[in-house]
Amino acid sequence: MKAPLDSARAVVTAARAVYASDPAALSELDELEARLDQPLRVALVGSVKAGKSTLLNGLLCERIAPTDARECTRIVTWYRQGPTPSVRAQHVDGGSTTLPAKRHHDRLELDLQGLSADELDRLEVTWPAPGLTGITLIDTPGTSSISHEVSAQTDSFLLPEQGAAGADAIVYLLRSLHESDVRLLRALHERTRHGNAAVGAVAVLSRADELGAGRLTAMVSINRAVERLRNHPSLEGVCETVVPVAGLMGLGATTLRQSDFTVFRSLAGRDRDETRKLLISAERFITTDNATLPSEKVRADLVDRFGIYGIRLALAVVRGGVSDATELSTELVRRSGLEELRRVLDVNFAQRQPELKAHSIVLAVHRLVRGRPVPGSADLLVMADDHLADAHAFREMQLLGRIVAGRVGLGADHVRELERIVGGRGASPHDRLGISPDDITPEGLVERAVEHLRRWRELCENPLLDPETLDACRVAQRSCEAIVAAAVEGSPERVSTPA
Repeated sequence: MKAPLDSARAVVTAARAVYASDPAALSELDELEARLDQPLRVALVGSVKAGKSTLLNGLLCERIAPTDARECTRIVTWYRQGPTPSVRAQHVDGGSTTLPAKRHHDRLELDLQGLSADELDRLEVTWPAPGLTGITLIDTPGTSSISHEVSAQTDSFLLPEQGAAGADAIVYLLRSLHESDVRLLRALHERTRHGNAAVGAVAVLSRADELGAGRLTAMVSINRAVERLRNHPSLEGVCETVVPVAGLMGLGATTLRQSDFTVFRSLAGRDRDETRKLLISAERFITTDNATLPSEKVRADLVDRFGIYGIRLALAVVRGGVSDATELSTELVRRSGLEELRRVLDVNFAQRQPELKAHSIVLAVHRLVRGRPVPGSADLLVMADDHLADAHAFREMQLLGRIVAGRVGLGADHVRELERIVGGRGASPHDRLGISPDDITPEGLVERAVEHLRRWRELCENPLLDPETLDACRVAQRSCEAIVAAAVEGSPERVSTPA
């Protein structure tokens, strides 16, 4: 039995033989084969002003992506990890231009050197950012733009007429559940679906702090909104889960300096009623004339980097006993939702790279064969169908979303075990079984995996389970079978359902 990427490579190799006399098809297959060895492509998608670039900067832990309305935000921009910062513009006509990567204050300034967005296919930014390990993050122009050309650029990247979809996984930013968001999510799902498998998709309730008008109690409103979205019928099946993120505060927290902490500590030491009135609005906070306050420039910088909600929360955390910049940064990142989003992206995307990439490539071959049948392509279509039929990794991702939404009718202990078994805490056999590699022998690992398999098989036989819970138990049973197989083969680093 072949691992997903090996199976996908075999499909591409077989396609080469079938289309040996078709230069256009061979060129497309060259691109698909090269993509198998490239990092996973994760695109950030959403309407204009949804906060894509701010969130991307937070994930990168760097202020790299432009966040204003300049020309650069109209271009699909790829962010890859590399030892040396560089920016390259790929032209529509196939040429390329190296662009200067300049720092301006605390952020990168992208200068197109007179090039217009219409001339460019994409920008490629290479940067030594920790948030890029093993993946390529892709910032797309806003959908539902007043400019049809801008929206069309995102559509053509995600939903091309030929070849693979531009991304293997999607982070879709929502500020509310608008009809246009549902339409695009469903189009992405249908365009990349084959059976139970489709592009990996996670929704983010972006700029979440705005739901509570920046109040410290905003999380109450945020949690209610997220619960509604996670159980909304329009999102059923088209995304795995919804994560709330206060992107601006998260970005500010990742770049928090000792000087910021000193200012926060100074403000936290002032009379609480005074600071409450001061923080009624950003304008009041910045423009209040008081010689004992930090300078207006410093206050404006805090609003720009943290937002009013972030400032209020920082003061509350400092008053609660946080004593240094590192501790404050960690706590604000956690409360922003950025830490949870990174965990979700790791579990749903990074640890399932082989399945997601292989799905994109084989689905593209499948479309090629169906669109351009030739002698011998019928057998190739069967081969691609056989690969795409194994959608267990995608069922695991969908189940993790149902667990978070509270839609599995099992006791708390079983739900915790279920989440672990299907890879919610890591993809290796040891992670799925909840044991340390140092605490068990290979033989013991097999025995433990068999024990879990028996337990979930017994649960599947319970006639009182509702259909959704029964389906969850069957997914867990299949995952246990894969864990047993992986353990017998020698405890690899991750469990991968053979294709």
